[in-house]
Amino acid sequence: MRLLSADRSDEIFPVLLEEIIALGFPRAMVLQVDFETGEIKPVAALKCPKSYLRSAVTSLWASDNPVVNTLHRLSPAVLPSVPFNHGPWYCHPLIYRNQHFCWEAERERRRDCLAVLNYRETRKLQLQEQVCAVCDMRAYASIILVKAPRGHTERQMEDCRALIELGNRYLSRLFKVEHYYNRMRDMDATIGQMQTVMESMSDPVILTDAHYRVMMQNRAAEKYFKAPENVSEGGARAVEFNNLLFSAALSSMAVSGTETSRDLTLVEVVEGEEALFEAVCAPTHNREGIRTGMVTVMRDVTDLRRADQELRASVEKLLQAEEVVRQDRDRLNLVIENVGDPIVVADSAAKVVLLDPLARELFGSPDQRPTSEVVRNQAKLDAYLTSFTFSFADKDSATLRLYQPSLNSEVEYEARSGKIYDARGQVSYTVTVLRDFSAWKKLEQLKLERRMLEVEKFAATGRLAGTIAHEVNNPMEAIKNAIVLLDGQVKPEAQEIYNILRGETERVARIVRQMLGLYRTSDQVRTMDVNTVIEDTLTLFARQLERSNIKVTSRLGKLPQVVGSADQLRQVMSNLVVNAKDSMPEGGQLIVRTRHVPSPDGVHGWVRIIVADTGTGIPPSVLPTVFDPFVSTKGEKGTGLGLWIVRGIVENHGGRIKLRSKQSKGTIFKLDFPVVR
Repeated sequence: MRLLSADRSDEIFPVLLEEIIALGFPRAMVLQVDFETGEIKPVAALKCPKSYLRSAVTSLWASDNPVVNTLHRLSPAVLPSVPFNHGPWYCHPLIYRNQHFCWEAERERRRDCLAVLNYRETRKLQLQEQVCAVCDMRAYASIILVKAPRGHTERQMEDCRALIELGNRYLSRLFKVEHYYNRMRDMDATIGQMQTVMESMSDPVILTDAHYRVMMQNRAAEKYFKAPENVSEGGARAVEFNNLLFSAALSSMAVSGTETSRDLTLVEVVEGEEALFEAVCAPTHNREGIRTGMVTVMRDVTDLRRADQELRASVEKLLQAEEVVRQDRDRLNLVIENVGDPIVVADSAAKVVLLDPLARELFGSPDQRPTSEVVRNQAKLDAYLTSFTFSFADKDSATLRLYQPSLNSEVEYEARSGKIYDARGQVSYTVTVLRDFSAWKKLEQLKLERRMLEVEKFAATGRLAGTIAHEVNNPMEAIKNAIVLLDGQVKPEAQEIYNILRGETERVARIVRQMLGLYRTSDQVRTMDVNTVIEDTLTLFARQLERSNIKVTSRLGKLPQVVGSADQLRQVMSNLVVNAKDSMPEGGQLIVRTRHVPSPDGVHGWVRIIVADTGTGIPPSVLPTVFDPFVSTKGEKGTGLGLWIVRGIVENHGGRIKLRSKQSKGTIFKLDFPVVR
């Protein structure tokens, strides 16, 4: 009686488990199969611990699981043990089954009803295919697991089996009822959606039966085929006339069997205005293929009468737009003619369509017979345009050597090209601008010659300074030795003069040593790691800087290789570190940073070195001449040649050096060395 009172299929399992426990069985649970994922998991349990439920989860294809094997065999059995517990368990598979055919199978006189096939068990059941071929219903498959008590009798097991079979019969019945209910709900939803679609359409839509009687129509159709309340006599006759015309059109199309559309002139009931419609029809059929009605969509084609006026207005706008385009084209031609460089415009097939006056001098005019030199120019241009037009690049540049008739010689041009795309993303035109390289090359040649002259001057200065220093160094060494030998033999009243003489001699010796280091003939120019040179220099001066109470902070970024002399760069860093140390007699902070400064073209770039200190700084009066020779802020301790040598080495590497300094605040040196990938 409790099973009979169940209204839904999900109420069967709780009632069934309670009745099984009432028969004297200690535990019971229900495992259900998910046909979408193949997972078998508990959906109901009574007096089973959570560990049992977690361990009972398995897969439909777990062939080593005795519970799954029992389900595949569809035969109840007492298992000596299950994966989650030792001891006997009664395993009873449940599937959708019934000895009577369903309503759909009886109506269509089919024998492949899933419920009957499962009941008869005439074939080995494929649990993955539990879908009825008649009504498309997805069936269920479950397993009842019951813990067998100690000393259970056959009578107890028979009662348990009968109870489970009874529950399965009620479950199959409720499952089928719910399937019918869900189908009805889906059908109602489909009908509601169809009505919503019909009502959302601005065109009249009409559904008729096999006798051309209206079964359903949207609001747009009611304006022509349904008389509103309190309608006038003329409005009622208009509705009758519209329905008569519509029925006649449907009958005519049905008789012909080939026509699917017909033009109709209907009268709007309220306004009384005529409207021209095109009635497009499509028949409806049942499962047996019998024609059950017609779906008609009335498309309002009244607006076609206004098409001529709109077309005339569109043509007028097109003419105006053409005039605007013509003016823009004239302005563009004027700009092209006054650019000052030859300009070539080609189409998507790499054929020249436009040449400015300067380009016509190089490639000739269509109305003139080209010379042999112009033909060669055209061949070179065609080869370049073809290569660029059919490439994947949006922009390109190349060097073309063309004959210039006005100069009667060949001139090297830089061709810079870009593509113009249409609305579909296809190349429509290419624009090429030719820039004369000759003037630019002359300027570069002058810069190079000037640079070489400066390098030669610097080298000559270095050689001269080295020669003079070498010649002076020998007598200076003799003078120094003589002064050392006089130590202790000078009269007391002349000791002060002796000390001055010795100090000045040391100062002259330092200047000579500095001049000897001015000229270096090093051919070891190769790629070098700037960060490694800086780290070596800081390591070399680490102890001196620590003694001077100077904290060193280095932030070395990832840098590309630089072409140059590592020894000369080490000399530059040594001079800057020593100057920074001398400017901080009371201690301070020395910061060294490096980073890569790329260029927009991705090929060239700079390696930047920053050397900053918190020392006394450089007086403003000395800043303009700080890189000149023999200019020093150290007094007698300095020679004034360090920064001059630093600038010479940096410029010799094609680099640049900048300086910022503020008294009592510190000094910052920024060195840039070129990088070419």
